[in-house]
Amino acid sequence: MAKEEEQVKKEDTEPKVTPEDQDQNDTPAADEKASERKLAKQESALKSQLKKMKKVKLTIPEDPLNPDDVVPVGWNGIIYAIPRGIEVEVPEVIAEIWRESYQKTQEVNKRIRESTKKELKIL
Repeated sequence: MAKEEEQVKKEDTEPKVTPEDQDQNDTPAADEKASERKLAKQESALKSQLKKMKKVKLTIPEDPLNPDDVVPVGWNGIIYAIPRGIEVEVPEVIAEIWRESYQKTQEVNKRIRESTKKELKIL
């Protein structure tokens, strides 16, 4: 009976190995699948956060110098493809990211225009 008790104790203390755990330890392909499952869970959680956020209306102006029909705006790996010239409803964080990017682009373009108007002085 001592052997049986020892066997029971050993089984109780050994960690249970699930099929997912086996996948993680067997091969690089299994490691990749485990990583993909983990990333899918993270992506799902992020999308859930975005769905819960306050929505705001955003219209990205058309740009004759940039013929792309959509503007990609990303947050933590989640990319929104926002069409130009159409009012759309997006999570507030997405609108804030685009507005900040647009503002900085405008500031840089202004500095470029101003710098090209200045005279060059040769020393």
